[in-house]
Amino acid sequence: MKTSKKIIAKAIGLGAIAGMRATVAPTVLSYFLNKHPSKALAKSGLSFLQSPVTGVITKVLTAGEFLGDQIPNGPNRIIFPQVAARVASGALAGAGLFRSNRAGIAKGLVLGGASALAVTFGSYYLRKYVDKKLHAKDSVVGGLEDLLSLAGGWALMRK
Repeated sequence: MKTSKKIIAKAIGLGAIAGMRATVAPTVLSYFLNKHPSKALAKSGLSFLQSPVTGVITKVLTAGEFLGDQIPNGPNRIIFPQVAARVASGALAGAGLFRSNRAGIAKGLVLGGASALAVTFGSYYLRKYVDKKLHAKDSVVGGLEDLLSLAGGWALMRK
């Protein structure tokens, strides 16, 4: 089945969101799938993404990630466990999005994961640059990044 450019763009976008904040992509996807369940996803191994329980769990995890990001001297997103979590999150969101749109999951996995990998490093170095250039508190820049990830994910899924 041919996948639309819109779905491809959304998978890349969700991967980018995961690269910024690991839990936001599954949270946003789960929220929208909960509101608009997919019959194609219902009988797959990814059906948990549209479960109300998953919606609650991902929201709690996102709140925890936002709070954890405010801790000084927290782990950098470019250390292996952080990178792996972001890539896995982007891959999961991409796969779930593709499956919910009756497309194969492999392309969604790759697009979401690759995008998350690129944006993990890109957003890390951009944040360091902004912190230094603006002499801003890291927690303020992190808070703005939190808002950007949520607003970006919301806008992406609404279209």
